[in-house]
Amino acid sequence: MLCAGCGAVQPPDLTADHFRVFDLPRKFDLDMTDLERRYKEMTKVLHPDRFARADGRARRASLERSVQLNLAWSTLSQPVARAEYLLSLDGIEVGESASGKKSGQTSDRATQPVDTVLLIEVMDLREALAEARSRGDRAKVAALVADVQAKHDQEMSEVAAGFAAAQPRLAAIAARMVAARYYRRFLEEAQADREGEPGTAK
Repeated sequence: MLCAGCGAVQPPDLTADHFRVFDLPRKFDLDMTDLERRYKEMTKVLHPDRFARADGRARRASLERSVQLNLAWSTLSQPVARAEYLLSLDGIEVGESASGKKSGQTSDRATQPVDTVLLIEVMDLREALAEARSRGDRAKVAALVADVQAKHDQEMSEVAAGFAAAQPRLAAIAARMVAARYYRRFLEEAQADREGEPGTAK
């Protein structure tokens, strides 16, 4: 990060992946305490306020490194984002960049297809949630949320096990991630609906 001779902050390596930013191995199972420690230590070193009186090059390098560091942290500190990022490094897209792809757009990356059974399941869950909401059946809503949360957690457990295998089956991991993303979206929608209910604290 800093020049060994003069102590000046160095421009970031724009080819570095998020793991290399923290000098960590490229894997899913990370020591989160260690990751947070590295992030805090690097943030202190690179904070733009330390270079407020430096020349323009140093200030720019500090800002660019801080942006790179924060992006790496926001990705690796979250299990879902970390898993999707690992898959993307192998050319498999399952996150927002895949779902947001325009029609006809070409890419050398493989977009993970969504299983029809999963789509039907999630559609049924949303219909059940809407019906329970309309009846004011909070017990049913809570049961649906608990069930989907368990499904989501199970998918992420399988993802972790998949990455830990001697020879990870990336397509199978990606399919698990697609399911986890759909379950997470359901949970977010359920939470947003709950916060909108009269008398519910936000």
